[in-house]
Amino acid sequence: MAFSAEFLERLKAANPIAEVMGEYVSTKRAGRDYVCLCPFHNEKTPSCYIHPDREFFHCFGCGAGGDVISFIMKYHNLDYVEAIKMLAERANMEMPEDSCIWIFRMIRKI
Repeated sequence: MAFSAEFLERLKAANPIAEVMGEYVSTKRAGRDYVCLCPFHNEKTPSCYIHPDREFFHCFGCGAGGDVISFIMKYHNLDYVEAIKMLAERANMEMPEDSCIWIFRMIRKI
């Protein structure tokens, strides 16, 4: 998908991963990072770490990880464009107009 690097940077800055994941799971501060129960598999002790300074998460139990976009994609079972749209709405940002988005949506309907 053809989103500019500048738009993606602004989107991620407006949706800090620790804040976004904190809306879905209970997080606990662990030094500079946060720890939580992984939302992608059942566990009794936290194995999912959120690294806000580097803006990514990683679960040592199931191997899930990524940035805020990939978290939203996996958690809500969305494709890339839908996850971007959801985060843009959350941050009250306008989606950039792009002919690739229109083409992508038309292909999905076929």
